[in-house]
Amino acid sequence: RILLLVNYDVDGVCACKILQTLFRCDNTLYTLVPVQGTQDLVESYFKHVEQIKIILMVNCGGNIDIVETLQPDEEIIFFIIDSHKPTDICNIYSSEQVRLLGKPDREEWIPEFSDIFYDEGNDRKTKRRKLDEGAIMKQRERRMWKENRNRLMFEYTQFSFYGRSSSMIIFDILWQLGKDSADALWWAIVGVTYQIVFGLIDEQRYSNELAVLQLHMSRLLTNEPGNENGIRNATPTLKITNNSLHLALYRHWTVQSSLRNSLCTAIKLRLWTMRGEKHLQQLLAEIGLPLSESKQRFCSMDISLRQDFLSMMEKAAENYEIDDLIYTSFTLSYGYRSSYQASDYVYGLLALMDVSSRNKQMGSCFSDALDSLARSKSDLLEVGIEGAKKILCCIFRHVQGLLDMKQIIATGPFLYFALQEGSLDVRMFAQAHFLTMLARCSLRAYHSVSRSKRSSCLPLVASAPAYPENDACIIIGIPPVSEVIPRKYVCA
Repeated sequence: RILLLVNYDVDGVCACKILQTLFRCDNTLYTLVPVQGTQDLVESYFKHVEQIKIILMVNCGGNIDIVETLQPDEEIIFFIIDSHKPTDICNIYSSEQVRLLGKPDREEWIPEFSDIFYDEGNDRKTKRRKLDEGAIMKQRERRMWKENRNRLMFEYTQFSFYGRSSSMIIFDILWQLGKDSADALWWAIVGVTYQIVFGLIDEQRYSNELAVLQLHMSRLLTNEPGNENGIRNATPTLKITNNSLHLALYRHWTVQSSLRNSLCTAIKLRLWTMRGEKHLQQLLAEIGLPLSESKQRFCSMDISLRQDFLSMMEKAAENYEIDDLIYTSFTLSYGYRSSYQASDYVYGLLALMDVSSRNKQMGSCFSDALDSLARSKSDLLEVGIEGAKKILCCIFRHVQGLLDMKQIIATGPFLYFALQEGSLDVRMFAQAHFLTMLARCSLRAYHSVSRSKRSSCLPLVASAPAYPENDACIIIGIPPVSEVIPRKYVCA
């Protein structure tokens, strides 16, 4: 039996779903436990470790010294797949109990073993000798080695960032084993899309993954006769679209609502202001979309307007300099039913994982998110999409409140805001992914209205009360707007 510890995020859910197909093929027994944070990881390990010899960690455990933290028995082996970087140096060079799956990221610049770990045997021999010239030189070399080690470790650990999606790493393993499928490919796509939609990776890494995914699509598409439960559904059609829109859930929402609650348009048009509202009406008029149509669900709009909507928004992106409105993404369709962009799945999964609004335990929410990835559970995904609309509205309402009340404060080398206990919807922001979304939107919005030239270079620190713990809070750090490569992510 394998103990499967999975971090509570969208990439973790997608990676876990792919792993489940592999375990099902091989009739492998496993215990699945979702975790949040190091403390939860340690508690879950000691709760389930009895009679377990193999532990697989997904999106957790990579950036802490596993052997030092858990003090495991010698026969226990850890397999780690973690997109959180940098990887702990002891995990990298552990030759017995820790196995890292996937290739090292070039961006990590992992130090050489001899630069980090010193052979103490030479020192013992030197101490037995008299302090002759050779011994003094040895001590000098040792001191210089320590100084170099401290410098290398500082450079290696000073930034935290995200590497390759764990779901992509696991999909590659399935492909090498000859057990990949169109379903598994789609789940890997959702995991990668989660990273780009929330700014966890840069455009270059995303472009590299697109090239790999296109090659897999050409092999696997498309006629698979049913899903993992043996139920025949409409044949899925998976395609890549070079001109997708960075508009949240617009296929399942009204155009106006999507424009108001999408990061790129809300920030560029400053839609939390009266002037921004006028800009929105002007934009709709310029692209030729009637107000009455923009207030209907997208699927209920006139068919000619739906067909021309992409070209309309391309025109708007050019006129209003909305640089990040157009990007390359993937679309999944089932026959004549609704089409889903990969980002629709991302938002739907996030909403299903919201323990504050669903009045469920974390394990139940994680199971719902897993189930929603199945072809036969599209109704569960729709529940998530409806919940995601409420979450996005809540986030942008809080952004407007923070700006109106001037609660984003510049203090020295960073910006910060703190949500107070008793605030509206504050329990939702006790979850790291939602507080991160709020912080990211707030930082971009603050920069768009700030007169200070330094605002683009300042990171943001955000905090919210932690539930159900008393007298505790969750703290998130977001890198500056000017960062081309997203680094310095902090969560405590």
